[in-house]
Amino acid sequence: MKKLQVSAPTVSARDVELGLLGRLGDRIIAVGRGILQFVGDLSVTLARGLVPGNWRRTMRAEFIRALYRVGFNAIPAVAISALLVGIGFVLQIIYWLGVIGQEGSVGDFLVLILAREMAPVVTTLILIGRSGTVILDEVAHLKIDGQIRILESHGVDPTDVIAVPRVFATAVAVFALNMLFLHLALWSGYLGAALTGLTAISLLEFVENVLHGMTLKDHLLLLIKPLVMGLVIAYIPIWLGLRVEASALAVRQAMPRQFVYSLLATFLIGTMISAVL
Repeated sequence: MKKLQVSAPTVSARDVELGLLGRLGDRIIAVGRGILQFVGDLSVTLARGLVPGNWRRTMRAEFIRALYRVGFNAIPAVAISALLVGIGFVLQIIYWLGVIGQEGSVGDFLVLILAREMAPVVTTLILIGRSGTVILDEVAHLKIDGQIRILESHGVDPTDVIAVPRVFATAVAVFALNMLFLHLALWSGYLGAALTGLTAISLLEFVENVLHGMTLKDHLLLLIKPLVMGLVIAYIPIWLGLRVEASALAVRQAMPRQFVYSLLATFLIGTMISAVL
């Protein structure tokens, strides 16, 4: 008797390429769907937070608690970073511009590099490292422990109690800490240059140069960029925390994603706003 031979189906290179393209397309669609869902959920959170009547006593108490944890507790780290930037960066700009005889351009350089780019980005990165993981862990365990389900069973929207206070508190904290970082960096840099005799610019001339280098767009950027960055980096861990599975391992697996997503969002938002303004 002849044995029945079954030949294995051959896979061509074209089939492999189509399979790879298909998986890549599915991944792109999934990422795009996730981004749209994130933007939609964040928009709903902002809309609910901008209605004064929604801010009940529990939300106000949660806002103050989150503002203290995210903002006030981050002051030492932001202050030390600002002093290091002031001594290592602002002082060098003042000195080298004086060497080449361009002391009048000090304000333009500091506004362009420090006020527009470095201050909001560094402040946001500090808060991502200090508070992003904490918010994710807190929200994720609220879901794992069933407390979010309890709120929903009592007719309370978790967005009002969990998302809105933390998002708005982080935005206010980023804005306030950005201003603190900017002023400490500027004045510590100038003070270091003046005390070491590296510049002949008077304090009044330094202030005048900095203010003269700022335009209306720069003032708007100082307001808009930190607020937008704060809103986004606060909602990323909340959004991920509300979607973790009921296990501690899922929380640990979400932490690296939260950090990477927050970093990418910070640089993307900074680039887009700087391009517009």
